[in-house]
Amino acid sequence: MKPENLISETLREWAEEARVPPDLAGRALRGRVRRRVRTGAMAAAAAACVVAVGVVAPGLVADRLPGDRSAVLTDPTASTTPGPLEVSADPEGSPPRTFVAAGRMAMSAYYTWKEVEIAERSTRREETWFLYDARTGGYVKTPWGRVGVARGMRHAVVLEREQPARRLGILDMATHEVVRWVDLEKPVSYVTWSPDGTKVLATAYERDPTIRENVSEDGTSSSIPSPGRNGFYVVDGATGEASYHAVSATDAMKGPGTEPFRWSEDGTRISGSCCDSPEYYDLDGKPAGAPERRVETFQQAGISPDGRLYAADGAPPGPQTTVRDVQTGKIVGTQPMLQLMAWADDSHLIALGCAGTCENEFTNGLVVVSVDGKEVARLTGDRDNSQRAGNWVPVLTPR
Repeated sequence: MKPENLISETLREWAEEARVPPDLAGRALRGRVRRRVRTGAMAAAAAACVVAVGVVAPGLVADRLPGDRSAVLTDPTASTTPGPLEVSADPEGSPPRTFVAAGRMAMSAYYTWKEVEIAERSTRREETWFLYDARTGGYVKTPWGRVGVARGMRHAVVLEREQPARRLGILDMATHEVVRWVDLEKPVSYVTWSPDGTKVLATAYERDPTIRENVSEDGTSSSIPSPGRNGFYVVDGATGEASYHAVSATDAMKGPGTEPFRWSEDGTRISGSCCDSPEYYDLDGKPAGAPERRVETFQQAGISPDGRLYAADGAPPGPQTTVRDVQTGKIVGTQPMLQLMAWADDSHLIALGCAGTCENEFTNGLVVVSVDGKEVARLTGDRDNSQRAGNWVPVLTPR
């Protein structure tokens, strides 16, 4: 099966976008202790497994044809598997050159990043985005400063390079052309689609939230000046209608000053801060309680599509992750992974895993792994020191 066939309009659409942070492995295993990873659209979000290097995964049953890196991953022991899992991989590509996907999830984009000096002892983070192009079956460089892809991979939201931006664009993924510009009174810097792919959440700032000021002459330490996060927009993806909701200075300071707003998993709430005590708002910007469908986990994959399982931490020193039963909290599977990024189906996950014997957890890439951890297939090549400027950061989107 050719990669472009994997995003046919007949494929089932799914519900959430995951963006893999560039420092995810660092946050995951720094000190080889409890991993605490933010859940949400940015995170998003981000491999070769410890035990899989140099070994053919037993479930990878389809031969690859020239120019076709798709395969079928089967899990005969998992009763929840509805059928073979479609996998499209570029196991040597870092970054991948051809379409990467597993089950319901695909790598819709990736970006590279660097720190650009803008003044003496002051830098700004700059991202270069590469977006999937069905016309070529690969990823192409874009002129945009930020990109977010909607479920179904038919549309994306884009921001221009100057941050924060005074408008956002709705882009047609088939043509890579902007079909609508939405002007905004308040400038924004982060954009993400709602889980149902109908609305865009944009976080408003007074200043660029990526600027860092060196507080030591040798540049070994830095601080982030307050960017003045002041609220968020909810934008209708079909009409471009945008509604702004201010957040009081007191509420804004409950989370990190650069923290973007995020959708809750069910799309009924907006989270104003991360981690242990998130603040929630409804879509009109009013304070609201936490959504009902919620589990306490720092693994970005969250709850499985059928609602029975959820991704959870493993035991130190790692690398290890677990999958637990939502009702009982009992461990139903253990995986030798750094992070569980997204559910490919009800019994497989896309994960971030070490290369080799995990001598350096920052050398990693994407794999697909079964819940029991016994079945692993490489999706991409390894990133060499993923925290280093210039490395690529994958973006996962339901297709």
